[in-house]
Amino acid sequence: MCTNITLTAKNGDIFFGRTMDLDISMFGEDPGLDLDITLATVPKHINIASQVSPWTSKYTVLGVMTKYTTVMYDGMNEHGLVGDMQVLVEATTKNTQDIIDDGKQPLLTEEFVLYILSNFKTVAEIKEHYKEFVLADEPFVYKGQNLHFPLHYTFVDTTGEGIVLEPVLDGGFKLYDYVDVMTNSPEYNYHTTNIRHYINLSDIDHPTHRVMKNKVDVEPIEHGTGYGLFGLPGDYTSPSRFIRSFYLKNMLDDFDTNKGINRLYSVFRPIIVPRGLEHKKAEMSITDYTRYWSGYDVTKQIAYTQTGEGLAITAKELDTSLTDITYHAIHLDNNVVFAS
Repeated sequence: MCTNITLTAKNGDIFFGRTMDLDISMFGEDPGLDLDITLATVPKHINIASQVSPWTSKYTVLGVMTKYTTVMYDGMNEHGLVGDMQVLVEATTKNTQDIIDDGKQPLLTEEFVLYILSNFKTVAEIKEHYKEFVLADEPFVYKGQNLHFPLHYTFVDTTGEGIVLEPVLDGGFKLYDYVDVMTNSPEYNYHTTNIRHYINLSDIDHPTHRVMKNKVDVEPIEHGTGYGLFGLPGDYTSPSRFIRSFYLKNMLDDFDTNKGINRLYSVFRPIIVPRGLEHKKAEMSITDYTRYWSGYDVTKQIAYTQTGEGLAITAKELDTSLTDITYHAIHLDNNVVFAS
C-alpha cells in the first residue's frame, strides 16, 4: 500500500514523506467509491466529532484527509510531530465496551493519526501514553459504507526520534523504534531483520575488473556503474520496498536543509508505483498504484503533495491562526512551465 521515509539534513532538520498506494479512487480518477482527498488544517481547541470517542484538539494539525471526516492519512502538527498510517493485515481490534470496561480509551483505526497529532507534542509523550489506547472493532462509516482498514502507524518528532505502533495485541499496540523507513505487512520486526540479508549492498562501484583462476579477465559492464547495488530488490512488494527505501536513504549524500524536499522527493522516485502494474484480478480495471506522494518540511512547517494524476506539487504552510477546519485544494494538473 505505502512507504514512508525520513531524512535528516546536516543541521538536524527533519523531512518526512510517504507514498499512498491504494486501489480506491481518491481524486475522482476511478469509478465507484471515492475518498475525496484534500489537504486540510484542523485547528487547536475545537471539538473533533469522532464516530466513537469525540475529543478536543490541543494542537493545530496540517495533513492529507478525506474531506468532512476525521480520517487523516498523514500529517504534521504545530510542534513538529509528524506521522502516517499504512496497511498491516495482522492488525487487530477489540470490542468497544470491553475496552471501556478495561479502563482504556477506544479509538477508531482510521482516526488514530489525527488523534495522536492533535494531542501530543513529541514521541516521548506518545511512549508515556500509548498503552492507554485500544483500537475498537467498529467500522468507519463513510458515504453509507462501512470501511475498515487494518493499519499500523509511524510518528517522528523534531529530534528525529521515531516510533512504529502496531495494534497486534487484541487492539493494543506493540511499540518499535523506527529506523527511518516503513512499509506494509508483515510486522515491523520482520522488516528490521530482513535488512540484514542485504548488508552486502554498497554505494561503491565494483572494481574495474577481476582475473579468474583460468586467467580470464572479466570486466564489469559500463565500467561497473551501479554494481554496488546489484541485487537490490526492484519489485513493489512491501518487503522489497522496505529494503530499497532503507538502503537508498542511507546512501544519499549529506545535504543542507534548503535541499531537503528535493532530496526527499528524489529518494521516493524508485518507490512510486506507476498505474497499471498491480491488478488484484485480471478482470479488474482499477489497480493499486501511487495515488499521491506527500512530503513534510518539519522545520518550516510546510506540507507538499503531488498526485498520481499530474506533475503539479501543492504546498501549504501550517497556519495556527485558523479557528475552523479548512480544506486546501490539491492541484491535479501538470503545471508545466514551457521554456520561452
